[in-house]
Amino acid sequence: MKMKINSITLLRLSFIIGVIADAAVAINWFLISLGYPYASLISGFRGSGVDYEFAMLICSLFMLGWTAILFWGYFNPEERKGLLLITAILLFVSIILELIFFYQLLISNGFIIGIILRIALISKFSFSYFYSKNNSV
Repeated sequence: MKMKINSITLLRLSFIIGVIADAAVAINWFLISLGYPYASLISGFRGSGVDYEFAMLICSLFMLGWTAILFWGYFNPEERKGLLLITAILLFVSIILELIFFYQLLISNGFIIGIILRIALISKFSFSYFYSKNNSV
């Protein structure tokens, strides 16, 4: 017997995973902007200086905004599933750009783990999006 996965549940799970991941990164970046010597959760990079802290503050605000957008998607997942595809594309672009422009700067265990986590998110979000396209309620 073949079990059919409810596409709405799958989409909601993806939105919640996205909210949790983005909120964690937003908090991490905000703490970095306050001067805490943490490494970025995405790349493992540890920057320093006021200019880096200012950039991380701006990044944390945008990440918090994207967190809110994904949270909004949770409430009407079928209609807003495109947000997951946009998020997956942006995650993919971030990996490619880091590999092209910052490979030597970022090569570390944190960088590799960050790429693996983003690939997992890309896979989850893309699967949820395309599964729900093919199995609409």
